[in-house]
Amino acid sequence: MKLAAIRRFDTAVALIHRGLRLSIVSHVTGIHIKTLRPLHHEILGCRPPSGQLPSTSGILSTRSAQAMASVIAALYQSAGGEGIYQQIDMEALLAAHDLYLELLKTAILQTSSDKPLDITQAWIIARDIRTGTVYSKYCSHCRIRFLCAVACRIPPSCPICALREKDM
Repeated sequence: MKLAAIRRFDTAVALIHRGLRLSIVSHVTGIHIKTLRPLHHEILGCRPPSGQLPSTSGILSTRSAQAMASVIAALYQSAGGEGIYQQIDMEALLAAHDLYLELLKTAILQTSSDKPLDITQAWIIARDIRTGTVYSKYCSHCRIRFLCAVACRIPPSCPICALREKDM
């Protein structure tokens, strides 16, 4: 086995451990999904989830989820720079997701009943940032950047301000 193939399999194993959906692992590594299925079962001891990938509008379905997605997007942009608009930077995305989970552990973001966004949802956000399906806006009131989706059920307004109003 060549060194490049070993690296691809190492990457696939790491991504499977993190819970990334196999269709994305296949896309990232170039390894056929039929090869990844038994690998997933061997690593995690269960069959991989099937079905459609989540949509950004589904991910941004609540204000707290929109706020968490905005944090991931900001961390990803900070880690990946301007290159994230040309292609998904997996290293930057993994670093951003790790930092996001660390922030959740330290209770900085643990104010919502929503489940934390997983690595697959983070990848969907990164993909849609690249394609322009999601975009960030600036809130002139609280002065943060927040994420909005082109086709989203909630209005394109600041989730932090909306959550503050709800708590009042």
